Amino acid sequence: MLRHRNAAAMFGLLAGLATAAAFTPAQAQQPQTTQPATPAQSAQGAAGFYKGKTVHFIVGYGPGGGYDTYARLLGPHFEKATGATVVVENKPGAGGITALNQVVRGEPDGLTFQMLNGEAAILSQLTQKAGVAYDMNKVGMIARVQEEPHFMLVNPKMPGDIKTIVFSGKKVKFSAGSRTDNLGDYAAVTCEALKMNCKIITGYKGSKGASLALFNGEADALTISESSGLRYAKGGKAKIVLTIGHERSKYKPDTPTVYEAFNLAPADKWWFDWRLGIKAFGRAIVGPPGIPADRLAYLQKVWKNILTDTAVIDELGKRRRGVKYGTPDEMKKALDDGLGSLPADKVKQVQEVLLKKFSS
Repeated sequence: MLRHRNAAAMFGLLAGLATAAAFTPAQAQQPQTTQPATPAQSAQGAAGFYKGKTVHFIVGYGPGGGYDTYARLLGPHFEKATGATVVVENKPGAGGITALNQVVRGEPDGLTFQMLNGEAAILSQLTQKAGVAYDMNKVGMIARVQEEPHFMLVNPKMPGDIKTIVFSGKKVKFSAGSRTDNLGDYAAVTCEALKMNCKIITGYKGSKGASLALFNGEADALTISESSGLRYAKGGKAKIVLTIGHERSKYKPDTPTVYEAFNLAPADKWWFDWRLGIKAFGRAIVGPPGIPADRLAYLQKVWKNILTDTAVIDELGKRRRGVKYGTPDEMKKALDDGLGSLPADKVKQVQEVLLKKFSS
């Protein structure tokens, strides 16, 4: 009986050894190997994720303004490219701060992004504006939609020559929503660099309210984006007297830039150089921090394709809404130039000029 048991045991041992010999080391390792997804597979997965989903396109201002218009014109192109449904949501408040706070606190699933006034967002953080609960260094940067010059508009009763206005020494009243809303800050920089006698009046509801103040004579001047300035100057309601940019506007080629109109001292020129550096962030599309890498890359690719499509550019151009696509890297550089690289003493000086000076 014992002999039979030993024979059976020996047979089992020999069978096990034979199986082990036939099972190579490569085969032993194979079940443990997991191949990472290729970029193409990741993109395909992200593309599939968006099909049939609802995407929330947030605007930090009320309906009818420039940011709202861009979102509503571009939304259908995103739908066509992704198969998603775009819902534009207006969440005005605090010059866009309220909306951005909500976006950065939201779920980072790639289904919410904002048509952002990036310049105002950077300046609000730099000046430590009340209510800022975001860090621009951490937002998900997707694409710049537009970078455009600013105009200085004046009431029709004002002189049409910028040098006459500046050198007259008379007080010029600028209208704005706040001191860091792309209206008030440009006014402050212009007044500081050109050594103007100014007063900046805030509290108007966005560019519409500020423009109405200009039209009815409550204000003498308004610094505003090219697209809005062209619209507000229609019919002689205002005069465009200066381009605040490095190049003349193609829509107002006879209006000089500030660099052409004035021989600026280096210290004065710095103000325009610094502010126009932030302008490179422009009107931008951003999302909350922490969007999965594959979805963020997919969003960046889709928006790049949309914003470099000549048909899209022509369509928006007919509405006087320019498109100048910028990469996330370009946005990061503008952010660093305007926010991250300023020494402490310069930050203090900027805060003083933007927030306090020219208030009376």
